[in-house]
Amino acid sequence: MSSRVPSLKGGRYWARLGLLGLSLFLVFHLSFSVLLRYVQAQEDAERHWIPISENRVATWEFSPNYDTDPVIYVGTAASEKESLRGIYRSTDHGYTWENSSEGLIPKKRHYYTDIEFSPDFAEDQTIWLTGHKTGLGRTEPFGGMWQSTDGGNTWTEIEYQGFPYRPMTQRVSQDIIGLELSPNLAEDSLMIAAAGGEGVYISTDKGLNWEISAPIKDVLNVHVAPTWPDEPFVALSTTGSKVMISTDGGKTFETRSEGLPESMSAVRGVIFSDNFAEDRTMFCWGANGVYVSRNAGESWEPVVTADQSVTISCMDAIGDFSEYGSIAYGTDGSRVFLSDDMGQTFKSLNSESLLHYPVDTIAFPPDYQVSRQLFVSGHDGMFMYGPGQNPGAAATAQAIAANVDSTRVARATAAAGLEFVPETSDRVETGCIAYSIAPTLFFLILIGRRMYPHG
Repeated sequence: MSSRVPSLKGGRYWARLGLLGLSLFLVFHLSFSVLLRYVQAQEDAERHWIPISENRVATWEFSPNYDTDPVIYVGTAASEKESLRGIYRSTDHGYTWENSSEGLIPKKRHYYTDIEFSPDFAEDQTIWLTGHKTGLGRTEPFGGMWQSTDGGNTWTEIEYQGFPYRPMTQRVSQDIIGLELSPNLAEDSLMIAAAGGEGVYISTDKGLNWEISAPIKDVLNVHVAPTWPDEPFVALSTTGSKVMISTDGGKTFETRSEGLPESMSAVRGVIFSDNFAEDRTMFCWGANGVYVSRNAGESWEPVVTADQSVTISCMDAIGDFSEYGSIAYGTDGSRVFLSDDMGQTFKSLNSESLLHYPVDTIAFPPDYQVSRQLFVSGHDGMFMYGPGQNPGAAATAQAIAANVDSTRVARATAAAGLEFVPETSDRVETGCIAYSIAPTLFFLILIGRRMYPHG
């Protein structure tokens, strides 16, 4: 009994085998792409843009006990309407907001530069606030500092001392534009501040009296490592000296800019890894891009570089950048980009469907790994990118996203009550289907002609 083994010359057999293989490939390819599209649509639908306020914000601050006490404070920016300037508070993860400005003398219409919670906020309910006052008397200082000891319900102005009088303006120059508190504040009463046009100042009595520490005139903000003050590591963002580092608690500073572009003389912010003590990782950003240093600022390398047509307007990062890490940045083109893989890849969040002006601020809450919320603001107001509270609205957004063309991306804004507008996706994962159709058809026709040469 003999078995039939196809001959190598059996062209029809091999043609059929090739056709079967190509058919299986095409089915697998299409199935995988559809599955990928569904997973991505589901991810987009689970998080969507939600307008939360019309306020224009300069600074965000989250409770140090945010996991159990989800309090957020924001201070309005100079661009805010005078009638709306003030401090606003949310006690429900940012979904609803209330004015919390009692004691800030509304007639002066201040705008604000920093908010800092006491490290022992759960016990002492104390918050410090700095800002710039307007509508003043001829010689009254522009800078102001306030304190609340009742969780932000009321504010009292602090009469602080130690800043120089400037004859040209006939005012004391005490504009605090950045503030950091010691985690051991109850014991050491230590604060460090950036004063606009003056430099770095230190207080050892919780902000009542200040002494000049370093006269860095172009200081933009002060940033302390998670290890401070036990490790006296302080960084400055500046308008012309790039990143400056102090290893003696702010007494002396040196510029550390190796790897930063020459054109980025202004560095607008510095952020430390949660695990800085071990990994020495820190980030800085400016109009040209986002940069990372893994050796405490000795050298920098790019994470993101901006196109020539846009500039980066804000940035935030969170994580230990060993096990997890997220980075987000906004542009003057109304766009927001997010990486949840420690900066390896970024995706556009399609914020331009809501925003028409530059993104001014961006902030991760401390519980980002769980809440998946991201906050942004600009002239258009305050927005949250995250899960909606309304399950029905979220389901609507998910249904819209799942039914979008495979080469389109859903702006899952239905949960925010906004019109859905599909846009060509910044992603390319589903577009590869189109690239495979033409060659597949070509091979199918070729094989068909070999199978049926007289057809």
